[in-house]
Amino acid sequence: MKREFLAIVLLAVTTVGSVRAEDTNTPAGAVKPPAPLPGKIQFDKTVYDFGPTSLVDSVTGTFTYQNTGTGDLKIEKPQPSCGCTVASVKPDLLKPGEKGELVFTVRVAGQRGQLEKHITVPSNDPQAGKVSLSIKVEMKQILDVSPQNIQLGNIRQGITTNVTVLVRRTDGKKLVISKAEASNKILTTRIEPVEGTNDQSANIIIAVATEGTPRQFNENVKVSLEGIAQPVAVVTLNGRLLGDVLVEPPILYWPITDITATNSDAVPAREIKLSSTRPDLTLEIKNLTTNMKDLSLELVTIDAGKTYKVVAKFSAVPKQSAQGTISFETNTSSQPKVTIPVTLTVLKR
Repeated sequence: MKREFLAIVLLAVTTVGSVRAEDTNTPAGAVKPPAPLPGKIQFDKTVYDFGPTSLVDSVTGTFTYQNTGTGDLKIEKPQPSCGCTVASVKPDLLKPGEKGELVFTVRVAGQRGQLEKHITVPSNDPQAGKVSLSIKVEMKQILDVSPQNIQLGNIRQGITTNVTVLVRRTDGKKLVISKAEASNKILTTRIEPVEGTNDQSANIIIAVATEGTPRQFNENVKVSLEGIAQPVAVVTLNGRLLGDVLVEPPILYWPITDITATNSDAVPAREIKLSSTRPDLTLEIKNLTTNMKDLSLELVTIDAGKTYKVVAKFSAVPKQSAQGTISFETNTSSQPKVTIPVTLTVLKR
């Protein structure tokens, strides 16, 4: 019995010694190092309020931040909302105690009232992984422009159309318009003060001279005041310059979704209406052609000499998007040849 007890004691001692020897011989590289401590981000403020402002194209400001933690602070790419841009974040890696700056710009041109934008700043701070910064601006418009958006509709070639835009200063100061700059040579402008308004109102007379090929147009006039670099208001003008032939639609957008079909009848035909804009003109259409693959054209008379329609249909189901034209000749001097752009879009499901 004593021998068995002694054997058990010796076995236990041997096992403990073996375990201690293994611990002693464990390589240092196998010991897992402690995880690095994260940084902690703290901004001087999270709301930047510019207060009331006017006659500016954009506003720029700076948020200051600091690493108040005991480890390195890593700042990821900020995520600004629409209309706001982040110019710089310096630095994006901070040691404990270091400070940095986030510089931003918000475009406010043409906007009114209270504006609010946001910037989300991600970092490795475990307690504030994403900080939301707010930017507030109250835009006060000191100019009243009426009308500011002008729809001219259809205008025939060779006809000049005049429109009058009233500009009024609302802060009681004198209105001095330095220039009214047109975006295209078809527009000309002149400025006339309005009598009896204490020099606080003026009319901008815009002449639209419809020259060139028939087309849709979208132009503008930028209004600038004396002593201010950027324009303070923009007047837009939209219309359509007509020739002797009216094409509806002037551009053919053709989306096709069922590309799995094998029968071309699954692709609906499209129609283009052709009309004479002159009561004294007997319109003739000839040589109807296209450069689009597998596109067939048919000219249908609606009112002889006045109105026609082009029926366009694919003889095979298109498998990919493409661009091309449909063209025809007329007996008019202003539009001897008319070209209609075609955009085919194959939408894959």
